[in-house]
Amino acid sequence: MPSRLFADMIRKLPAGVVTLETQPPFLLKISSGSTVFRLYGMDPEDSCSIPDLGNHLLDVELSSSQFKKMVQQVVFASARSNEARPVLTGALFHITNGSMKLMATDGVRLASCTIHLDRNLSNEVEAIIPSAYLKHVSKLLSGEKLRISFSNHRMVIQNQDLAAYIPLITGSFPPMETMTNATYVTEVQVSSAAFLSAIERVNLVGGGQTVLLNGTPHSLELSSNTPEVGDVHETTPVQGFQGEPFRIAFNGKFMQDIIRAVDSEWISIQYASPLKPLIVTSASTNESLVYLITPLRTRAT
Repeated sequence: MPSRLFADMIRKLPAGVVTLETQPPFLLKISSGSTVFRLYGMDPEDSCSIPDLGNHLLDVELSSSQFKKMVQQVVFASARSNEARPVLTGALFHITNGSMKLMATDGVRLASCTIHLDRNLSNEVEAIIPSAYLKHVSKLLSGEKLRISFSNHRMVIQNQDLAAYIPLITGSFPPMETMTNATYVTEVQVSSAAFLSAIERVNLVGGGQTVLLNGTPHSLELSSNTPEVGDVHETTPVQGFQGEPFRIAFNGKFMQDIIRAVDSEWISIQYASPLKPLIVTSASTNESLVYLITPLRTRAT
């Protein structure tokens, strides 16, 4: 059946029992109450087949909730479209030494999450998966256990009800290890809820564009000025401050997305210089989340 049309028909049916009836040669009758659809289909021999997996590399088992949380915290940082660098529309899975890392970037921001697996794996795998596919599949997952298989052509996500075959993106993912391990001169801890609220209010005036951040030993000061709209100034107290005061500008919408993805009461912001990315992490030692956001060049910085 044409999948999108079929889904729209089911969604619009009145409440009650839905009856599906096949009629030769390839006709599907869909009825509910006084509504009857007759939908022309195609020969499944010509269109539906299990894809060739190629050379099998390894299997990983984890909980569905853990996988869905990783996808939610990372894939938002992927580019929606990039014809010049299609790898930026995907997320990188890197599995080695009993850990799995999921990483995504659009060239301006980066999101990374690492989890420990129940067992060490002899093989090492790096695979770039389309982020849009990961978002859709993660919404369909239920149950406790999940198996992820990798080959040189595809990734397969399976639970008791679902098997999703996702093609890999060919290419080289940007090297990000040196950026995430950069040396910083200032580290600040702040309430994630308070900082998110401040960012959201500043973005009302800034339109989610340029936001200026001043870091002091007592507070984080956020401001934005948009011609013909107005200006805004926010002050958020800090929990801890180590290093020197700093000033940096960034995209307010991108920072808002990052803070929303961090599932922690406190966040840590690490500053290196006005020209190097800010590093945002969960202040909890149990979380292995790392976010980077590239600064903007302004007259104030």
